[in-house]
Amino acid sequence: MVQQTTDILSGYIVENEPRLTLRQLCDACAVRAEYIIELVDEGFIEPSGIERSHWCFSGVSIKRVQRARRLQQDLGINLAGVALAVELIDEIEHLRARLERQK
Repeated sequence: MVQQTTDILSGYIVENEPRLTLRQLCDACAVRAEYIIELVDEGFIEPSGIERSHWCFSGVSIKRVQRARRLQQDLGINLAGVALAVELIDEIEHLRARLERQK
């Protein structure tokens, strides 16, 4: 009998092109606009557009907002700590992907 193995890939498919309004991002992440504004003020996510009424966010913002929210809820980290933690997590993921490509 021949045993088959199956590799399962997982990941996020997101667009980098700005496409979400403030309201759409709030709805997608189940957060209030004030929370998104705090994340923008902290430099955690960056909208395109100058005025709030014209802000657009990339699909990557959804992942970042969800991550920030989980860190705050689960660990009680403030926004500055969340920004640092996510930056480090992103760097670790980048390095792991780089190592995988080198194998």
